[in-house]
Amino acid sequence: MTTQSIDSINSQACAWIAKLHGGEPTPKTKQQLHKWMAQSPAHKAEIKKVAKLWGELNVLTELSVAAELPAKTSLLDQWGNTLASIRGWRLGVASGVCAAIVVLAVVIMPGSFINSDPNIYHTAIGEQQLVTLSDGSTILLNTNSQVRVDYQADSRNIYMQQGQAHFEVATNKAKPFKVYVGQEMVRAVGTAFTVYINKQLVEVTVTEGVVELNTPELSNSPPASIPEPIVSNGKTDTAPAYKPVGLARAGENVTINPGDNKLPDIQPIDTQELSRKLAWHHGMLRFSGDSLQDVVAEISRYTDLNIKIVDPSISQMRIGGFFKVGETDKMFEALETSFGIQVIYADNQQVQLIAAAPQ
Repeated sequence: MTTQSIDSINSQACAWIAKLHGGEPTPKTKQQLHKWMAQSPAHKAEIKKVAKLWGELNVLTELSVAAELPAKTSLLDQWGNTLASIRGWRLGVASGVCAAIVVLAVVIMPGSFINSDPNIYHTAIGEQQLVTLSDGSTILLNTNSQVRVDYQADSRNIYMQQGQAHFEVATNKAKPFKVYVGQEMVRAVGTAFTVYINKQLVEVTVTEGVVELNTPELSNSPPASIPEPIVSNGKTDTAPAYKPVGLARAGENVTINPGDNKLPDIQPIDTQELSRKLAWHHGMLRFSGDSLQDVVAEISRYTDLNIKIVDPSISQMRIGGFFKVGETDKMFEALETSFGIQVIYADNQQVQLIAAAPQ
């Protein structure tokens, strides 16, 4: 059997497991599943393997597919609402396994304020904080993020200084909602979008409505509008006048390279990629064929551990699955169990990844 056909069967098996998580399967669903399994012994073997990977989700017992699986209390009963919220998401596939980790409810941390300014919100590494503003708008801060909120009589201003945040904006046409990153600005009226400061780039993902992308006017003429404060490293500067340079609509992703004087790169984003980008809203990280190098970079945002890929031969290995934010040990366990990677704890702060020895 070719690698491609194995991957295809695994993908179908993962899709069946995800479908069964939606609730009690109907008689029609059971019939379709039995028909799929009867097509080939490989189908039955693969779905057994995937079911075992889920560990505590004994969803196949009543279907007599994996009678040998240990009887455990199903987390589906405990976390049904959370699982239903991601119904329809397909599990990522890599190296012939799903490496899916049980989905738990997102934990919104109390959040810590820094300095003495109650309008500054900050999360530590691994924390998430949900902020509800006075007009009903909300900000969901991801790990290691910081924003300052400055509501004025005629505008709602957010100064984003680091990290990642998702904004759900209450409609108020008289008071535009503006998010500043350095001297770049995103303007919204009533919409939902995520802003991520990713090293030298700024990424904006729009999930609802339309946002207007603005950049400073490069002109020696006086500003055409009242300047607004920009706070950077504790210092307050005056912002220049702004000009719109594009519109991003729901289902589009924008990449901005501040200072390169180029128009922002606006690209449509498909449902699967959008789900991956938004998984952190539910306290999850989702990978679908991402390289181990990229997976480690993303996971590292949520932990103080220094994770290093010592063996360059595995850096481009493709990884897929759901991983709960903060459960780094379970991610390491999945890498060892499902991807042939050995995890070495060099000390309390450093973890090394190498290819596991053949068995």
